[in-house]
Amino acid sequence: MKLLSTKTLIICAVLLISASGITACGEKEKVTVAIMTKLEAGSIVGSSEINAARLFIEDHGIKDIEIFPIDDAWEPKKAKAAYEEVKKRGIKLLITSHISTCAVAISDAINRDRTLTFVAGAATDKLSRKDDYILRNIQDVEGEQESIAGYISAMPQKKLLVIRDLDNDGYTVPALEHFLKFMKGQPRVIDISIRKLDLGDLEAKMKKENFDVLYLLIGGYKSTSGSIAQLAVKIRPNCAIVFTPWMKTPALLETTGGAVKNSIVPSHYPPRAKSPAVNNYIERFKKKFGYPPTFISLNVYSALQIISEAVSAGKRTPDEIRDYVLKKKHFTTDFGAIAFDDFGDVRMPLYFITDLTVEF
Repeated sequence: MKLLSTKTLIICAVLLISASGITACGEKEKVTVAIMTKLEAGSIVGSSEINAARLFIEDHGIKDIEIFPIDDAWEPKKAKAAYEEVKKRGIKLLITSHISTCAVAISDAINRDRTLTFVAGAATDKLSRKDDYILRNIQDVEGEQESIAGYISAMPQKKLLVIRDLDNDGYTVPALEHFLKFMKGQPRVIDISIRKLDLGDLEAKMKKENFDVLYLLIGGYKSTSGSIAQLAVKIRPNCAIVFTPWMKTPALLETTGGAVKNSIVPSHYPPRAKSPAVNNYIERFKKKFGYPPTFISLNVYSALQIISEAVSAGKRTPDEIRDYVLKKKHFTTDFGAIAFDDFGDVRMPLYFITDLTVEF
């Protein structure tokens, strides 16, 4: 039998080491996680989320994960192009923060390519109850709207008007269906396009409605909704204004003006005053980066923390990490407990913030 040459043996050894994810120096290769978000110039959305990931890596001394930021502008066409770039680079782990229409646009490709994706910002129920490669560390739109409907139903005010943005119909169409299913009574609904908002036309329509609660069914950090809140207070000075969780952003304070005192924002996390963990995160973030973070950034931080735990346990491929999460189910993150079901969905409470001025 012919003996292998020393050179051949060395080559074989290197190949075996590489296959196991270990470099020739004995260190494991880093696992790359793409973070797909809105990275346009001046956007605090994407910068918050990328900086949240960096803060997690710094907080926990992470050495085996690296971040690859990629811009999708929170637009479906650009999300498809961004995903193709992730695929081209051979990255198989992804965290997304985009809106529901983007999530739906790339979901088939994600599952076809078996790219394990943690969804941190899209609540669409089109991702729910599926045995696939999409996990989500927030409740879906049905659970979200059940919580909001329950809160509004318990309010002393009873005359409800809903203003719905149809630009993000992947979220707002199922959201309204679920909201009406859980809401006591049938409210009046005005549909708008937040991108082409005509405040004069909207004001005329709102003046025809008798309401003391306004539910702004608008997501995607569309801070223009603050202008609608001001309009509502102009028409009905004592009305209560309820936003969606996807409007919990510092920019909302700038556009809401005096209507902030009438405003209520659902949140995936308790108020700062009741959560030292959330409060400490915000203060650390502001000190390090010079501005307050958006709250989806906490979802990104938590998703990365779950991925990191799986990687630390020796799980490196999408299938290994997925199986680890779905088998363990219960995770403790810096901001609280997260429990996944068999489909990678979660049930969790919403908190209702009534003093926005202290949140940011």
